[in-house]
Amino acid sequence: MKNFLRAFLSSSRKRRCMAVDFSLWLLRQVCDVEKEETYRNSDRLDELGLNPESFSRHAYIAVEDYYLNCECALGFLESAIEDLELAY
Repeated sequence: MKNFLRAFLSSSRKRRCMAVDFSLWLLRQVCDVEKEETYRNSDRLDELGLNPESFSRHAYIAVEDYYLNCECALGFLESAIEDLELAY
């Protein structure tokens, strides 16, 4: 499969550009999902911060860790999108 894909892509720049366009589209979709998750977790952290009696410290840390992971992934995705846009 790998050899077939390499032969397919190496035969034409237009095919490589189509592959990059699809990759960019897919990365943007994943980036949008990560943004939504980041906003959702940010709102959840705000809710937990306003009412500290109704949750455990463990629950707050779990949401905060997930928020930070989404934020980190978002940074890498945005960087990858910018790099691909500059490359092609």
